[in-house]
Amino acid sequence: MRSCLKGGAATEGFDTVVYERGYRVRPGQAEALYGVVEPYFERSYDHFSGHLYTAPDKLSEWAAVVRNGSVMSVSVPLLESFGRHANEPYGRLLGEIVDALLPDPLVRTGGPKHLEATVVRTETATVVHLLSFLPAREGDGLDLVHDAFPLVDTPVAIRTEGRPSRVSLQPLGEELEWTWEDGYVNVTVTVLDGHAMVVVED
Repeated sequence: MRSCLKGGAATEGFDTVVYERGYRVRPGQAEALYGVVEPYFERSYDHFSGHLYTAPDKLSEWAAVVRNGSVMSVSVPLLESFGRHANEPYGRLLGEIVDALLPDPLVRTGGPKHLEATVVRTETATVVHLLSFLPAREGDGLDLVHDAFPLVDTPVAIRTEGRPSRVSLQPLGEELEWTWEDGYVNVTVTVLDGHAMVVVED
């Protein structure tokens, strides 16, 4: 049986096909964040829609994602499905789950989807490394990176214990304009060579 997810912003009010088999889960005392929509009919040799999935019927009693405090349970093979099909709603759903479990991350970034951000803490500063490079499929399952992708006015928010004394863009040595609000230093970054370090000094 194939089922559909129905829930929050990840699916934007539309059902999303789940291609792999999952488990039947009732929410019980947990909060159901996403529900399971049954197919209008089961596909068989004499009952066939001509597509990879069947039209949805109605929201069932089963849950696809449930939350109980700080624990999330997912009844469908979300990571496997995203790895195989790269379905955009799967990625958004994974992001929503991470955001719900980690509401105050060390860093938040905008910019392109491929942007990588890592945080290093020293005795006197917090350093955020930004890498913006596009891989190209050049062999059987082999992605190589050749070209940098510019970052233009990319927002970066960095969680700090207190108001910083200085924020700079390295290795260029440029002072950055910044604001500090709700425990986060907020800056925008523009670099053309695909790499930047935002250094927030205590």
